[in-house]
Amino acid sequence: MTVPDAKLRRAPLAPGSLLVALPHLLDPSFRQTVVLLCCVDDEGAMGLIVNRPTGMPLGSALPDDELIADRRETLFEGGPVATDRIVILRRGGGQPPDFTPVFDGVALGDTLPALKDAATAAGIVGSYRPYVGHAGWGPGQLQDELDEKSWALLPPDADVVFAEHPRLAWSRCMTRLGGPFAIYATMPADIHMN
Repeated sequence: MTVPDAKLRRAPLAPGSLLVALPHLLDPSFRQTVVLLCCVDDEGAMGLIVNRPTGMPLGSALPDDELIADRRETLFEGGPVATDRIVILRRGGGQPPDFTPVFDGVALGDTLPALKDAATAAGIVGSYRPYVGHAGWGPGQLQDELDEKSWALLPPDADVVFAEHPRLAWSRCMTRLGGPFAIYATMPADIHMN
């Protein structure tokens, strides 16, 4: 399928942009994924897959931590890198310590104090999401994948990142891309997604 670059680049390559895996990206680590870019610089890029809930509660991942052990929020598979670490996305006003802004109202915490802060805050349900692992690219690697048309870029969208039904995020992004991609919105979810 030949698609003009303008259809694939609807946002700059910057923190907050959404990377949407195109249908021919067969790598099981990224098939049918939506990745929130959290950091992009000369050293590469880092992001979180936002549409792969694991079904495991956060408390099960840290059962020895009394502040977290009872937390029932679903842990998400953030990507294939550093799968022994938990990071967190927080949505809401203010900028607590230990968090780095990603885009308007969304911040990343990658320390245990940040995780405890978000998990114990009396905030709105769904105001944070925990992730195990992340996606990472070395210098120029993500740009090469964009040039190969493995990904489409969409602008930041907190409603995609914190979707009530995260497994539908990829289909919804295919619809937003429109044109030749809209038909993929009805494509069955990959086995890895179930």
